[in-house]
Amino acid sequence: MGKAALVVVDVQRDFCEGGALAAADTLSLLGPLVSCAEEARRQGMRIVFTQDWHPAAHSSFKVNGGPWPVHCVAESAGAELMPPLAARAEDLVVHKGVAVDGQGYSGFEATGLAGQLRDAGIDRVAVTGIATEYCVRATAMDAAKAGLSTVVISDLVRAVQESAVGSAMEEMRAAGVRVESSAEWLKSI
Repeated sequence: MGKAALVVVDVQRDFCEGGALAAADTLSLLGPLVSCAEEARRQGMRIVFTQDWHPAAHSSFKVNGGPWPVHCVAESAGAELMPPLAARAEDLVVHKGVAVDGQGYSGFEATGLAGQLRDAGIDRVAVTGIATEYCVRATAMDAAKAGLSTVVISDLVRAVQESAVGSAMEEMRAAGVRVESSAEWLKSI
């Protein structure tokens, strides 16, 4: 069996309470997510942080004809990881949505992440973060499509639209993604 990685999707200031495109109840996510990452590190897992890293002219912004408010502009305070989360030197940080016209929902879209994980001998990933029905869903489904054994940790994700979570979880399950609680997942690592 290969190695495992914990993928923390887009836990950035703009997606947390008070941010430009805040998901629900994100502050309650931070402490448990930090604890989970610490346990994953103790178990020898690689931690991967994905970050939306959009140019100011990104096509998804309402001001540019897209559906979303301006968020996570590269190098802005809103694009930073939400404290107390912080990447360490040994962690992998992936910037996504860097092209003006790329959606950038998935941590695997035009980032080279699949190859980096493969090169590191990683064949299993656990996906956490924001937002369940958008970037978490796309990242988990692309991980499974890349041949990685993939689990979404259900209590370590947050949604923008709670009403969409059920269908997103079903879609992920149909794509071969397992859904487990952090307690279940921690027992299995």
